[in-house]
Amino acid sequence: MKIQTRIMLLMTAIIASVVGGMIITLVALEHRQVARLERERVSTLMDNITREAKESLSLHDDLMLLSYLRFKIRQSNEIDVCLVTKSGYTTILGEVKGELDYHTITETLNSRSSQPAESVTVQVGFSKKAWEDRLRMRRNETLTAVLSVALIGLGLGFAGSLLMSRKLAKPVSELSEAADKLGNGALETSVAVAGSDEISTLGLAFNRMAGNIRESVRAKEDLLSTLTHELNNPLAGLKAYIALLRDPRRVSTIQDTFQAYETMANAVEQMELILSNALELFRTSAKPDLDPEMVDLADMTREVISLYGPVARSNHIDLKLLVPEKSLTLMADKKLLRRVIINLVSNALKYTPERGSITVMAREKEGAVEFSVTDTGYGISKEDQEQLFTKFYRTRGADGKRTKIPGSGLGLAITRQAVELHRGKISVESEKGKGSTFTVSLPKGVSGELI
Repeated sequence: MKIQTRIMLLMTAIIASVVGGMIITLVALEHRQVARLERERVSTLMDNITREAKESLSLHDDLMLLSYLRFKIRQSNEIDVCLVTKSGYTTILGEVKGELDYHTITETLNSRSSQPAESVTVQVGFSKKAWEDRLRMRRNETLTAVLSVALIGLGLGFAGSLLMSRKLAKPVSELSEAADKLGNGALETSVAVAGSDEISTLGLAFNRMAGNIRESVRAKEDLLSTLTHELNNPLAGLKAYIALLRDPRRVSTIQDTFQAYETMANAVEQMELILSNALELFRTSAKPDLDPEMVDLADMTREVISLYGPVARSNHIDLKLLVPEKSLTLMADKKLLRRVIINLVSNALKYTPERGSITVMAREKEGAVEFSVTDTGYGISKEDQEQLFTKFYRTRGADGKRTKIPGSGLGLAITRQAVELHRGKISVESEKGKGSTFTVSLPKGVSGELI
């Protein structure tokens, strides 16, 4: 059974119960009211007869009382018989037609003389059938009126319950249809929300859920598209050099062979960096546990610079390293710290044009170890700086277009996560057209707990 039908039946049942209770209550009240009115009517008739009896005694006119009683019998169908007793004689007026309910009055006239007091007794027989018929008629009239109003109320209540059930069931039905569409892949599905009730709250929650699903799916699509694009370039280079090395006639000198292997190694390193960044950011644990150990930042920086030296030379970029001769040791996760340095240096190489320069510096500062990468690249606008560490976000090149600069848009997001896991800080200073400086400050000691 549909929820709309259930709501309509429930509301109709409630309305019917309320109306039925009102009918029973009103009929009972009206019955008591009619009975009270009838008692008052009988009491009024008896009061009038008492008054006539008094007047008849005072005037010594027996015919006056008898005439009044005959008139009442003819006028009212509820009085069947009257018995008038005076001076030992009883006069019967009317005739018995059924079961009667007798009411009796006795009036006495005190005489001032020596004669005995004069009295008269009147017994009035009221027809029970006439009284019950009148009660039944009044009750039927009341019941008819109440039922008419009740039918109108039930009709209006049924119409109201139908409209209300539709109003309540409509958003639930829309949510069900939207959930079905979303489950079938229609990611742009959402529901209209109006009001602040529980169903509206449920609609808002559904829209948030649908938005999160869209964001997740788009992120995965972006990641797949970016990785496909980024891996194609080094793969193409690898294929070209493998083809070259397969044909000895195309390799003229040892230097050419060495250059080919070096370029292939750089391509593999680039592919490894791209894949490891993606896996690092999208693996099951968003905040991995640290594996801290004593690390020499100076040695690690020299290692990374030696790795990217050939890339810088091939692009005619002056890659300089400024680190002290002494060790710069700190407690850190070696793998994550190396990734921070690689990402920042790799980023600087991508955004620095030919004939530019990059300065990598590591030093101890105020009880912490500081690492910075300064380039003479395109620079970063204030707008880009606000979203620089967001997943998939890439800054614009010299021509203002993001698509001109290769990259997955994951490196800086990975870098910030790794720095924050070490309870460190990362900042950027940049001006459009004048290069950028990324600075990482790390405490010398770090716990293995997540932040």
